Amino acid sequence: MDGRAVAFSNPQVRWAGALLMAPFFLQLLGLGNSALGGGLCGELFGNETPLGLQGAGFWYAVLFMMLLGFQLMYGGFLLLARLLEIPASMERGAYTGGLWLVGLMTLLFVLTRTTGLPYPSPQGLALGDTAPVDLLSLMLMGSTWAAGLLLWRLLKKA
Repeated sequence: MDGRAVAFSNPQVRWAGALLMAPFFLQLLGLGNSALGGGLCGELFGNETPLGLQGAGFWYAVLFMMLLGFQLMYGGFLLLARLLEIPASMERGAYTGGLWLVGLMTLLFVLTRTTGLPYPSPQGLALGDTAPVDLLSLMLMGSTWAAGLLLWRLLKKA
């Protein structure tokens, strides 16, 4: 070591990565459609309706499943960045990208729970109903928000 700080070495980076990865696993490991509620992707599982006839909840679940996948990849990147010896010049951009991801998740969560989003239907795009707020979806978003807070603190230090 030559005395320089190692990029992504703050322990908060690993905590943020783990908190961002947790929602994916909580949703997929069977907590969805339990006593806690369906979560962000609850209508994606156990639904045998033809694709063309799916309601708004199914399309919201697909959207959130993709976003949880991105969150999983980003969280994995944060956990591995130090081992991969990513240059310190990439720290600010990596933290900013994570904050954008958290912001997008928050925006879509609020929109799907308050006004609904357009979704494909046999008649074209239709404005979807609102999705229910359940304990599991709040837990998943809480983990995301906690990671966002850590990323914001890391960005201020970088």
